[in-house]
Amino acid sequence: MILIHIITDNEDKAIEIADFLNEEKLILNSMILENVSIRKRLENGTSRSTDQILIMGKTKALLFNTIDKKLRKKYRNEMPILYSLPIINMDWEQADELIKETIPV
Repeated sequence: MILIHIITDNEDKAIEIADFLNEEKLILNSMILENVSIRKRLENGTSRSTDQILIMGKTKALLFNTIDKKLRKKYRNEMPILYSLPIINMDWEQADELIKETIPV
């Protein structure tokens, strides 16, 4: 099990991505956090902050590549930042729900 993180700078796009992944049963559910501040180091050595939107969703680790491919196809030139974090422990009933409510792998 993993917690997938998707970062974009557009609220409408974030909602579209969350709905798409939910509808395709690629994630169990999604959480959208607005106004996440990202600090980035610039080439001149200074740093700058930008406001981004973070989408989080629980899914099966084996679905990560499928999610990546589908998002790359859908957002070719505007691919959001995508990575995952392992879920080490999860309530058994919630884990069963995740297994049943996402596509089989």
